Amino acid sequence: MIGVTCWRVRWRRTRASLAWAFLATVLSGSVVHAQSAALFLLVPFGAKATALGEAVSADTALAAEGLWWNPAALARMSSKEIAFHHSSTFLANSVMLTVVIPSRVIGTVGVAGYFVDYGDQQATDPNGNPTGVLRNRSYVLAASYATPVGKRLSVGLTYKLLVVAFNDCSGACGGQAAPPGSSSALDLGAQYSLPTTSPVSFGVSVRNLGPKLQVKDQPQADPLPRLIQAGASARIPVGALTAADAALDVNLDVIRSPALTGTGVGLGSTLSYRGQYFFRVGYKRQSGDAGGPSLGLGFQRDAFGFDFARRFDRLSSQFGEPPTYITLRARF
Repeated sequence: MIGVTCWRVRWRRTRASLAWAFLATVLSGSVVHAQSAALFLLVPFGAKATALGEAVSADTALAAEGLWWNPAALARMSSKEIAFHHSSTFLANSVMLTVVIPSRVIGTVGVAGYFVDYGDQQATDPNGNPTGVLRNRSYVLAASYATPVGKRLSVGLTYKLLVVAFNDCSGACGGQAAPPGSSSALDLGAQYSLPTTSPVSFGVSVRNLGPKLQVKDQPQADPLPRLIQAGASARIPVGALTAADAALDVNLDVIRSPALTGTGVGLGSTLSYRGQYFFRVGYKRQSGDAGGPSLGLGFQRDAFGFDFARRFDRLSSQFGEPPTYITLRARF
């Protein structure tokens, strides 16, 4: 039992050191083209989006999660929404709080706070004696605006303020400490719905446009991981499902980032019943061995909603901790 406890302590200390190496080489199953910063911006977030293999650029019902994926998805929301998102992986624990307020007059506005905790490390002197604690965190404050343009087009944007505090010291850490880095980024998105009997929509988002992330000085600044994501969403007309008050929706996205090699593909499907119960499956594929299948469950009743997802990528499975995502929302 003592041995297991010691191993857990060592692992918590090592986890933060592994985080950057993992994000830089395996995040989406690719090798980084060039040195990039704030790679946590490419990590999936939100239970619904994760369950659908991240194929949500054209999902017009994405609600508050659209603030992270495609801000245009906020444009036609009819209710205010407060949502709490949590994810737990072997690398980090993350939380995000989003508030979205739609208005028929000015459009939809949203704000969010995102916090990523990679764990702490013990700082030591040359003799191995503890001298302080190295804290490893990332923070994002975001604000979104979205509006309909005519009956079928929606557009939106999100501004993000980023702070990366890796090896931020509490105590005397000597040369092991590093100053926090900061930058800002802009996301742009659009969605278009076709005039068809069964819902069909297309979407595109361009994310993480902004200046390099600077820690020490401008020559050592690194570019943000810019990303382009585009795809389609369609409801499959099945008479038996319609008669049973059920529906089947399919999403397909193509994902490209100059920070990573190869083109990613996300595929997701949702089986819903009475617009209250949801079963989701998805698959994310990028060059390399990362990515994999995902599944999720959802429930929406009146003002309350709950979504749960797990992603079964190869790397996390080796550590016995498939990533878990939870979203709680209230609409009013």
